[in-house]
Amino acid sequence: MVNLAEINYWGVLIATVTTMVLGFLWYSPVLLGNAWMKHRGLSMNEMSGGGAMTYVLTALTALGGSFILALVLTLTDEPTIGTGLVVGLLIGISVALKIGMNYLFEGHKLGLYLITIGYHLIAYAIAGLIIGCMQ
Repeated sequence: MVNLAEINYWGVLIATVTTMVLGFLWYSPVLLGNAWMKHRGLSMNEMSGGGAMTYVLTALTALGGSFILALVLTLTDEPTIGTGLVVGLLIGISVALKIGMNYLFEGHKLGLYLITIGYHLIAYAIAGLIIGCMQ
């Protein structure tokens, strides 16, 4: 049974911030931003970074994903760093597969798909590690 009292909300918050920092780095020129822009057919001049509402909504989606991961971990007998990693990876794989359906119908290139799902897989794995060790 899902138990809201078992959730470590600090863990959810830390996982949320970590997810956002990873996204910032992942889609910046530091990591895969240049390849992502190339696959999208964009130049650095065309990148706006989004307005304030984009960042608010991004934070809310990251918070929602971390919260759901923490909720799922309450279903385990004893959440640990190991179960956090496994559950995080399973959720990441599920998200990656569902995103793949969109990419197939939208005709995007494989490289763009791999960049996108790579972020989600790593983000959920890290969030799972954080929440699992703090829950």
